[in-house]
Amino acid sequence: MSNEGFTRWLSLHAYGIVTRTLFGPGTHPRVMRRRFERFGATSRRRLLARHPGLVFAEHAVGPLRVESVHAGSPERAVLYLHGGAFVMGSPASYRSRAARMAYRCRAELFVPDYRLAPEHPFPAALEDAVAAWRHLRTLRRDWPLFVAGDSAGGGLALSLMLRLRDLGEPLPDGAILMSPSVDLDEPGGHGEEPGTDLWLTREHLRQWFRHYVGQADPAHPLVSPVRASLAGLPPFLLLAGADELLLEEGRRMVDRALSAGVDARLLVGDGMQHDWPLTLPWLPESRHAWKVIASFVDEHASQSWRPGAAA
Repeated sequence: MSNEGFTRWLSLHAYGIVTRTLFGPGTHPRVMRRRFERFGATSRRRLLARHPGLVFAEHAVGPLRVESVHAGSPERAVLYLHGGAFVMGSPASYRSRAARMAYRCRAELFVPDYRLAPEHPFPAALEDAVAAWRHLRTLRRDWPLFVAGDSAGGGLALSLMLRLRDLGEPLPDGAILMSPSVDLDEPGGHGEEPGTDLWLTREHLRQWFRHYVGQADPAHPLVSPVRASLAGLPPFLLLAGADELLLEEGRRMVDRALSAGVDARLLVGDGMQHDWPLTLPWLPESRHAWKVIASFVDEHASQSWRPGAAA
């Protein structure tokens, strides 16, 4: 095995051991939340010491707090909906990831501190996402605007676009969805579990998502967007690891979107696991993914996807 191959193998397996140890299917959401923040939160001071060109700002949308970051001279804005199975995650624990995306995409990223389950089940997170999007449109009305998210946040980004479409409100110019959870009714797909996912099992997903679903129907299209009518959605790029449990959901999402006339693209990371561009950014596969993401943003920042609009 080459040095590069060994680094890849060690990175994937070590992260898997840590995540399965700290975040078990039956671990209480508040315990997971504390652990996620303890190991993932990064202070602004620490990031600024390493990257003095970063610019942070605070925004308030009623009781909702939104943190923004850019790396100087942004040309577009992204509403980023963090992952964490709807029970954990925050702007602090996604600060370094948001800064990386802001730099790579020449964008200003807005990360809302949306309400978490089980204290706030569906539709609380979606309501906060809608409020944050409306605020972003007010602040950056003349910029190309995107929505992005990973894992639960990727599914929430799709639910947001569906909700905006149904309300007749302006939609993003495009979306970037990393390992999104799009089927909370049957998370992880059908049939025999592949067994290649080092981080997640169907039991993880079932136990965690029940906190968010609460009393709602898990097959509701705003809970499980893969079950929605997708016509009229903006272009999106969906990334999924070849060895992760959520790949089947991602494939179904892209297939259904293409059938509905949506410009949907799929990037499968060979040998990769859940959220690999975010969790393992040093891998060559992650660097390639970021190039594809930046290219997608550049493409759709310079043209409108809307029928009849000028390119």
